Amino acid sequence: MPDFSAALALLKKPIEDLYTSATGAAKEKIAALRAASKVKELHRRLWESQRVKTIWHTDRPLSLSSFYYPVAVVGQEATNSPIGTRLNSLDDLPNSHNIIFGTVGQGKSILLRYLLGKEIKSGVRIPVLFELRNVEKSLKTHLSERFSMLLGLKNDETVFTSFAEAGKITFFLDGFDEIEPNNLKKVTSEIEDLSYEYGDCRIVVTSRPDSECKHLTNFHTNSICPLSESDLKPFYKKVTRDEDLTSRLLAAIKASPMQIRELVRTPLLATLLAISYKAAHKIPLDFAEFYDELFQILLVRHDGSKLGWRRQRKTKLNDREIQITFEAFCFATRRRQTTALDKDLSYQLANESLADASLQADPAQFIEDIKKVTCLLVDEGKKTHFVHASVQEFFAARYVKTRTEPVAQKFYSQLLAGKWANWKQELLFLFQIDEHRSTKYFKLPDLNKTVEDFLNGSDKADATHVARYLSSFAVDRVNTMRDGKVASSYVLKKLRSTKTYWYDTLDNRLIMTSFGVNKQGRVWNQGFVDNPELQRQDCLQIVSAQGPDSLSDFEQKVLSALSYFQTEQLRLTDLVKRQETTTSFIDLS
Repeated sequence: MPDFSAALALLKKPIEDLYTSATGAAKEKIAALRAASKVKELHRRLWESQRVKTIWHTDRPLSLSSFYYPVAVVGQEATNSPIGTRLNSLDDLPNSHNIIFGTVGQGKSILLRYLLGKEIKSGVRIPVLFELRNVEKSLKTHLSERFSMLLGLKNDETVFTSFAEAGKITFFLDGFDEIEPNNLKKVTSEIEDLSYEYGDCRIVVTSRPDSECKHLTNFHTNSICPLSESDLKPFYKKVTRDEDLTSRLLAAIKASPMQIRELVRTPLLATLLAISYKAAHKIPLDFAEFYDELFQILLVRHDGSKLGWRRQRKTKLNDREIQITFEAFCFATRRRQTTALDKDLSYQLANESLADASLQADPAQFIEDIKKVTCLLVDEGKKTHFVHASVQEFFAARYVKTRTEPVAQKFYSQLLAGKWANWKQELLFLFQIDEHRSTKYFKLPDLNKTVEDFLNGSDKADATHVARYLSSFAVDRVNTMRDGKVASSYVLKKLRSTKTYWYDTLDNRLIMTSFGVNKQGRVWNQGFVDNPELQRQDCLQIVSAQGPDSLSDFEQKVLSALSYFQTEQLRLTDLVKRQETTTSFIDLS
């Protein structure tokens, strides 16, 4: 290990600061922590968090600082064209208590470890990292135990409280979205209480967007920015540590289709694209080709560099057998709507998937092969996770694509009957890789149902239909008490009984445009502001209250979207018909 004398001195500083101001029994206990051996042990334990394996370097852990490229974040006050702040330390965040939102693959957990490393060197606070999915007792108890463990003490709430009350701890709380549902309300309240009780401590919470932690009132929210074009060169230089590969990769990405360029918006997918390019020396044309090629590349990427050598697989399955089992496994996990698997469930689903593929192998060994050979499954805490949600979704879709006609038709008919909401990403892949069947059995029938419901027996849509559409949404006011004051939040509810994929597409494009500030400066919830007793407004009332221009603009958008739907009906109907029409081209004579 390198010479850490400077870091040790900085890490000792918050202990010394607290010792100076402490009194009584607390001062005696803190005195023992000043010993060089205690500080070295604290540093050693914190240093462990700075050594991680990556999907680029799978064989050994590396120092985070050797490969990590700091992300940028944008705060809640940002305009519609935000410029992110590069997050090099907690000093770059404007508040003491922060939530960092990030989508899958944006590196929320690795960011916390990076910031923890910076805190070690700050000389101000002692960092404590805790994964929220592991909450079993009270959060405060877990943090006290973790803090005591770092300091090499038996759990001592007196010492923990002394440091926390003095603002000498930074709490890194990772993965709010992974909290068990039955624990969610309790942990949310405990995080809020922690921020008030220890107001001088830094607290950082990470989560996927749209989780319940957005209701934490004492926290400033930040979102991780996608990787920009200007980020790519320094990002790839850091990750690959190969300037020539970086130059060739950037040139290939620049020349690739726009769809594939979207892959480099998150660090994880950007890295997977680099792995694919390094092996195949080309950029795939679309997502489907990318994932299809990626699986085979990951299977052989270690083996191909050594002539005549093949990495030992515990199951003895060949490449194709591993892939078809993995596809079934992905479908089985998606059917259960889970991305995190405990050991028993992962083995159970692997066993079912092997049986579905008519293959004989030990399920535990299959899981180990996927982890060790492809790295598409990873262990995090007590559970196994997919390295990226889109991996699970693509191979679940590919499983459907390889089914026979009756089996695929049954799948699509179940989606048509209302199950589509849980399979949106799979559908996007299936529209590419199983175009004919997904169109015939789902896309077109769902579109027909949507247009029929919207027109409600009419031949042509008009303002009356738009008003009916808007009235099928309502906003409810929810009041909560905090420190004796009433705080209002708002919940959007769909009142429409017909729920289709195409309606959902229309809703996402149009309804959210109803919420904001119009050209006259009138906010969408002005009716609630003007009338504190008002508990509900439908969206027709909300849009109408913003003025005739707002309602007219919205009507035009809805009618334009419906016109597109009707044009698409004709196109898809013709497409299915043409694909099923036999011609002399197939004749063998």
